[in-house]
Amino acid sequence: MFFIIPVGVDYRTQRLPVVTFVLIGINTLIYLLSWLVFLAGGPIAEIKLVMALGLTPARVELYTLFTSLFVHTGFFHLLGNMIYLFLFGSCVEDILGRWKFVLFYLAGGLAADFVHILVALVSGAGDIPMIGASGAISACIGGFVLLLSKASINFRWVFWLIFRVWSGEFWLPAWLVISFWFFKDVFSTGISIASESADSGVAFGAHVGGFLAGLGIIGLRRLAGHKGDEKRTQPLPVPRVAAAPRRPRVVAVARADMFIYDNGTQLGPLTPGQVQAMLSDGTVSCEAFYWQEGMTEWRNVEELVRE
Repeated sequence: MFFIIPVGVDYRTQRLPVVTFVLIGINTLIYLLSWLVFLAGGPIAEIKLVMALGLTPARVELYTLFTSLFVHTGFFHLLGNMIYLFLFGSCVEDILGRWKFVLFYLAGGLAADFVHILVALVSGAGDIPMIGASGAISACIGGFVLLLSKASINFRWVFWLIFRVWSGEFWLPAWLVISFWFFKDVFSTGISIASESADSGVAFGAHVGGFLAGLGIIGLRRLAGHKGDEKRTQPLPVPRVAAAPRRPRVVAVARADMFIYDNGTQLGPLTPGQVQAMLSDGTVSCEAFYWQEGMTEWRNVEELVRE
């Protein structure tokens, strides 16, 4: 058995992703409730639940445009979606802010719903209910690749052969991985429409619609002058770090334990010497922020220049 899963990105969030955790909790709770329905009433009861909460393109109930985003009937369906929601949603939430992320997530989910309705009706899948958060999560992925275009994704691979297990990890540029995933879904959507087939069981159209919505929302914000998405004037504390000393002196630290956050890109770990060199040659702007092990908040790099 061989499988590969994404386990991280090279971006350190500046705040606890509360909304992302709440979304994960809601999705998990509804999955557990659906499991209880299955145990109590069997497959028929579960099917009735899916029909009631899922989005059926041929007969759309307005409330299902939202409820369908939180329903999963398979454990691995839920697990996969929640992994991607945590990895990409937490980063987008960190940059946009919590309430803006709520609107972003729901708007992405609605866009995914509408594209799926069109694709399903054309491909003959109008009577099949759609469930799952993948459309809204695809919006998070689209927003992520535009906000953090230079980020990389960490993958873990595992190969299991009888009693022996091999594992390892590797990094790939986020834009490369996400581009491959997106064009694969576009191709699959085209196949579904051309063949008028609904046999795949995957709402590729919802993925495409959500992703394009994420790109569009972030793109429009930038055109409207919201370039401050990546540069907050008051970064929030980084959770789970030790208390900062009264006067941190970076010149006394030789190891690479510093991170720079500049114009939507996170750099590091770096040594203090590397940071000073980057400030001297203009690689890092004076509007950037830095964080070092032992600090409780991100600070403006101008402090380093003054020192």
